[in-house]
Amino acid sequence: MAERQRGSRDARGSERGGASVALFRLPPPAAGGSPSRADQLILAAATGARRLSDEELREVLEHVAHAGFDPRPDRRGRTAAEKHFRKHVIEQREWPEDTTFEQYLASARMVVLDPRSSIMTSQYYREHQLAVIGPSGSMRGPKGGDWIVVEYRLGLGHWTTVFQPEDLQHDFIHVPRRENVRWLRRHL
Repeated sequence: MAERQRGSRDARGSERGGASVALFRLPPPAAGGSPSRADQLILAAATGARRLSDEELREVLEHVAHAGFDPRPDRRGRTAAEKHFRKHVIEQREWPEDTTFEQYLASARMVVLDPRSSIMTSQYYREHQLAVIGPSGSMRGPKGGDWIVVEYRLGLGHWTTVFQPEDLQHDFIHVPRRENVRWLRRHL
């Protein structure tokens, strides 16, 4: 269980606490073990229990950038990263034609770490998620959109998707089953 200490300050220098207060409980990740500190921080922000400091937000983004897709293959031997690459780069042509698998993954990490990117938390099918949304720029393909979305699921500890929605609002933010959207940083 995470705790908030008296006297800690957020990025604006505002006092965040009273005495130590228990904030939440996060179920252990599906793979077993304790939830990461990053997942605990994301959940605190997602539930409105507290605002993250700039340092904590950087810690969360570093964690998310390196989380990647779940590396376990499905019964056909394909990983989530391979399936998403095939769907979004090869079939749907959201990235430029010559984009490699490694470039697709690198573009996701760059979006997560880019200070121009927006960050939101939400619940999708009641699962807490963190999404980072950044400009697609030179990574926009023939059928790509203006934005790259990287979505990370707490508990799973991995990305659930990396794609370029045609219409960010309609195809991602305001989809059915997405609730409790909170913006941690908004540059849209």
